[in-house]
Amino acid sequence: MGIVGAGNIAQIHAAAINAIPGAHLVGFCSKTADRAQALAARFGGEATADLDAFLARPDLHAITICTPSGTHADIGISAARAGKHVMTEKPIDVTLERAQLLIDGCQAAGVRLGCIFQSRFLPAVRLLRMAIANGRLGRIFVADAYVKWFRPPSYYEAARWRGTKALDGGGALINQSIHTVDLLQHLAGPVASVFGFTDQKRHPDIEGEDTAVAVVRFGSGAVGVIEGTTSVAPGFSRRIELHGEKGSVILDGNDISVWKLDGTGPEEAELDRLRAAAKDASDGSSDPMKLDSAGHRDQIADFVAAVRDGRAPIIDGAEGLKALEIVLGVYRSAATGRLVQLPLS
Repeated sequence: MGIVGAGNIAQIHAAAINAIPGAHLVGFCSKTADRAQALAARFGGEATADLDAFLARPDLHAITICTPSGTHADIGISAARAGKHVMTEKPIDVTLERAQLLIDGCQAAGVRLGCIFQSRFLPAVRLLRMAIANGRLGRIFVADAYVKWFRPPSYYEAARWRGTKALDGGGALINQSIHTVDLLQHLAGPVASVFGFTDQKRHPDIEGEDTAVAVVRFGSGAVGVIEGTTSVAPGFSRRIELHGEKGSVILDGNDISVWKLDGTGPEEAELDRLRAAAKDASDGSSDPMKLDSAGHRDQIADFVAAVRDGRAPIIDGAEGLKALEIVLGVYRSAATGRLVQLPLS
């Protein structure tokens, strides 16, 4: 596998690939050759600034894309045409049109496409998903997502693409919060409509928002709230709160902090072990470089297995579209002052 991009997240991908048995890190490709060389020296492989030459390597079978979000489709389509499988960081791209071009390009080339939403692979999330599937919460009434994170002005100054509409797609909601938006729909089901507000509280110089709040209605009839910010100091663990007819569960960071459900089942046997394992993991609420790589490792391992087995990865292009559509629905609502129905037309 090869990594396109040499920013912060490329380090997480490199560590994850190196931890997967049978996966081999070929190297890095980035316009900033010195950063690619530094990563190659640290993690292994070769470094280049020539994307075409990188994609032409016969020993390169797949890439992960760690570049600004608005470049994902272009790079992914080029890789697909070169016969390489494609794993892209979230979001899949910044518009539904560009995302669909990437999906169609990979399908036409006969290569696999995956989109990074590594939080779905957390043991606590898998346990919660199993509990919902087993009916432990009953009918869900309220489902909320809170991402009250902090980024200093230097975060945006260090990479000028951040917070831009062309390359970031917006701000806090499409970048930092989209993982939790994805988890919300993954756990509570499809979102049917949104009404949102966006604002700039701490970072007035960026194009996108540093604060977003939306009310959502799910296809099931449940209602909830999405809050996504980079304006709240010092930054707090993301939370997902699910409240159903049989009780409530709260995911706080990577751990289940509240589990109050009627009766008991096989899920309870896992709680103590998961809490002990998750207590030292970080979700990047205050510092993006303190993100644990275990979720990326598990998702990329699934992608590698999907390529070998000739199947779709667990989170393919269609799955990658779901959170993007919710975020873009909130943006449309904030711009128009109206309730927006999903899917977007």
